[in-house]
Formats: sequence, C-alpha cells, structure tokens
Amino acid sequence: MASGASLKNGDAVRARIAKWKKKIPDALGAALYKETQIEATEAKKRTPVDRGPLRASVHAEGPFRRGTMIWTQIVAGGPAAPYAVYVHEDLEAFHKVGQAKFIESVIMESRPYMAARVAKRMQLAELNK
Repeated sequence: MASGASLKNGDAVRARIAKWKKKIPDALGAALYKETQIEATEAKKRTPVDRGPLRASVHAEGPFRRGTMIWTQIVAGGPAAPYAVYVHEDLEAFHKVGQAKFIESVIMESRPYMAARVAKRMQLAELNK
C-alpha cells in the first residue's frame, strides 16, 4: 500500500544522486591521499637517520582502487634504501635520530581519527566547488 508521499523533482534528485555516486570514489581517493601525505611527513620525522636515504625514501602512494576498495600507502625503501624493513622492524636497535616502527606508529596513532579527517576534507572540497 502506497503512503501517498511523493518527491518533487524526483528525476532531478535521482540524477544528482547518480552524479554524486560517480564522483565519490575519486573524491574519497583524493582526500585519503592528502591525509596520507600528512602521515608520511610525520613518518619521515620519526625515520632513523644514518646517512639519509631511508628518510628521503618515505612517501605516499595511491590512491589505489579495486572494486569498491580504495586505499593509499606510506612506502619506504626501494633501491636507495633496501634495508628499510630491517630498520622499521628492529625494536632492539638504538637510533640517535628516529625510531623503529616509524611508519606503523604514525598509522596506529592516526587510525581512530582518519575516517573523520577524510570525511571533513571531502566536505570542504564539496563546499569549495
């Protein structure tokens, strides 16, 4: 049984929702990448320094998409610093500058707030259009 309620401009509303649905993944990816860049900057501050290539190698990558999943990464190492995983994981090593778990610690600290930060960034981007 119908409720008798109707939606004015229903076609226009549906068209607007369809347009948003197409834009959301890109907007989410862009917002997530910007937040990941902030976290990568903090990870660089925590990266142990001997000669510098490890710290210089820390950067954000993405956004990546597979189906409905969207993600970014903070990456360290590469050809200039192939030892990155050892430095990151060695909790016994003493570092005059920086610390072990230089990426993981940043991610774990931001984890409770990241979704809200990304949502706010998406809202601000929408408001600035």
